[in-house]
Amino acid sequence: MAPVTSIRVRVSACLWEEDRILLVEHHKAGRNYWLLPGGGVEVGETLAEAVRREVQEETGYQAEVGRLVIVCEAIEPQGRHLLELVFAARGAGGSLAVGGDARLVDAAWHPVDSLPGLDTRPDIGREVLECWREGFAGPVRVLGNVWRTAPAND
Repeated sequence: MAPVTSIRVRVSACLWEEDRILLVEHHKAGRNYWLLPGGGVEVGETLAEAVRREVQEETGYQAEVGRLVIVCEAIEPQGRHLLELVFAARGAGGSLAVGGDARLVDAAWHPVDSLPGLDTRPDIGREVLECWREGFAGPVRVLGNVWRTAPAND
């Protein structure tokens, strides 16, 4: 394992509506996978400001940011270390539009119960489903290192 030289703080939103959750599809290193809308926190930006900015940039929606629901890390063998803070959120305007980042392929609403079967990064679909079942009012889930490599046959 390469030495870790920095930690990137990433925020994301569980933006939900009835029994659907908003996800963005990324294409990286020859593969596609789904993420909660979000991204890196910029210097001088609060966590809530970062969530609102990232949701707007990636999906076209404005978000009302709620409480923290999941904390996890992804520590890659190559040495990259991500700290992920996941917040509950509700839509506060806007309309669905895929952001301009070259890695973004799609933004779409998914039935929340489909999360465990989707290829998500980080791999927290089951935990997000449980948070939704609790109305995003349960305890904050601290998951530790959730890094996983993609299956060889994908």
